[in-house]
Amino acid sequence: MDSETKPQLPGLIGSAPADQQQFASMMAEMQPSGSSGKPRKPRVTRITKKKGELLTEDEKKANHIASEQKRRQNIRAGYDQLIQIVPTLTPSQRSEALILQKTVEYIKYLLMEREILEGQLKESTR
Repeated sequence: MDSETKPQLPGLIGSAPADQQQFASMMAEMQPSGSSGKPRKPRVTRITKKKGELLTEDEKKANHIASEQKRRQNIRAGYDQLIQIVPTLTPSQRSEALILQKTVEYIKYLLMEREILEGQLKESTR
């Protein structure tokens, strides 16, 4: 099947990697999520004490803030990775809903393309 007859999902603009090698090379080229070029805020570190010592309320609050910042940073890094993987997304698109929607469309496209390729493989082995 040539590129003109490949099915397209509505709203999916651009082309997906045609084979596993191209996809693997795309994945290998991805940079770590921390290299986005944006200046980072200073990291708040967790407070630890010797065993048996209790934390003060301020120390507990500081630990909670640090944990929450780390959680949000990990979520942002995940969205940054999706932007790099999904060909229809650009770094300027920061809407989390849009990122998730386009990612689902891309996964559906890849699954549909896989079914087509599996069908072609079965036909060629007959």
